[in-house]
Amino acid sequence: MSKQKLSRRDFLKVGGAAGAALASATPLGNLARVAAQSDQTINVLTVGDPWNLALQNVTDQFTEATGITVNIETLGYEALQARLINSFLTKSADADVIAVDQMWISQMADNGWIRSLDDFISMDSDAHFDDFLPECLYSLSTWRNKVWTLPIASYAQGVMYRTDLFEAAGLDPLPASVADAGDWTWEDYFGILEQINGMDLDGTSMYGTTVIGYQPVPVVHMYTGLSASYGTRWFTQFPEAPWDFTPTINSDANVAALHDWKRLYELSPPESINYLWFDAGTRYSQGDIGMFYHWTPYFYLINNEGYLTGTPSPVVDKTATAVLPTRGAGGDQVISLGGWSLGMPSTAANQEASWQFIKWATGSEAQKAMGEVNVKGHQFADFSRQSNYDDAGLKEIYPFLDTQLEMMKLGDGKVVRPPAPIYTSLEGVYGLQINQAMTGTVSPEQALETTQILFQNILSGNQMIPYLVESFDDTLENTKALQASLSGM
Repeated sequence: MSKQKLSRRDFLKVGGAAGAALASATPLGNLARVAAQSDQTINVLTVGDPWNLALQNVTDQFTEATGITVNIETLGYEALQARLINSFLTKSADADVIAVDQMWISQMADNGWIRSLDDFISMDSDAHFDDFLPECLYSLSTWRNKVWTLPIASYAQGVMYRTDLFEAAGLDPLPASVADAGDWTWEDYFGILEQINGMDLDGTSMYGTTVIGYQPVPVVHMYTGLSASYGTRWFTQFPEAPWDFTPTINSDANVAALHDWKRLYELSPPESINYLWFDAGTRYSQGDIGMFYHWTPYFYLINNEGYLTGTPSPVVDKTATAVLPTRGAGGDQVISLGGWSLGMPSTAANQEASWQFIKWATGSEAQKAMGEVNVKGHQFADFSRQSNYDDAGLKEIYPFLDTQLEMMKLGDGKVVRPPAPIYTSLEGVYGLQINQAMTGTVSPEQALETTQILFQNILSGNQMIPYLVESFDDTLENTKALQASLSGM
């Protein structure tokens, strides 16, 4: 029987649905410096993303090798952010190692809340710092020519689609590689969505796609993947020097992107206006979504019918992955690159032991062990190191790794969601306006005009317009030079 679709008008009238949201032993390299620190305990604050589950399943290997006990405490996104800010402001030694969202780096570094890892990296050849993808370091870990964290889980964005639906519609497979993408554009993407939206597949009426609509943070994460690909930039000049934070959010490119974002919503379940990250991914797993783009962790999470349930989804073996489209034929691509890294608070009591844990947890061998964890189905492939993408065993478990790697190498987190020190305030404004444009409360033009004005007020009020502090030419090339220097190359 076909699933009945609720109209957006009826859905928005009643308010909508609420968004719902062990491995083999691992060599540890040279840990001689911590031998005398055995029997110590370090406290680690993390977030409830899939990498955290995998990490907890292999941390005993670190303890067995070093004698250092690791206490991991997991919090939700907002709770973690609030807990960290409170501990920093009160200068309390709340944790020895913390999970850091890429957008928090500048604020934490500029305020002295976390310490640079440069000295640790340069002294430790077994950190294999040169193995990290520079794009991951650039987007997640560097600020003002210093390394503040190391990536524990890097997320790019890509496309997932139903192969059986494509076959039924007579559609060709989508490009899994940039080399095969040719003129693969967003207009092609929308054309496919319009063709498959409403199709009947084995008695199920299909939605073309699904989106994240919940504001302010979740909707910004997904929307900016589209808008950056259209050429949207937040500021007049950043991250290249000299920094000029005069907002450019109300550009023609962003107006076009927001109109098309509304088109995506019209081809999605109406309740997706309230969807969080996991809701969109697990909705695809229910079997009535034809195609969507999302963070790359969903390349494997969609194999479960719900978030980390371990129950196989009906889309298992009926899904393929593809590279993200471009705005125009032959156009440059900018991919959103986000994720989590591990940092060390300046107040950490056990800094040497903390560094050893950060080095180990982000190392290629521990990352492989995390990828092999199969507690509820294999649940971690968010690698930041080239060696993990080259690993034949991991490729067998996660056959999409080549596609994911290409998206990583096109990633630029500092352009897509620029980590200005007051990013959180800007994101709060932006996410609300995107959501209101989705509901039709305001037009895309009105939403972005309001965003522009509020950005200007926030940035001026925080003395970022004009920007009188010294800038840094924060480019990928400078991160590559820093990586080479700290690697002794």
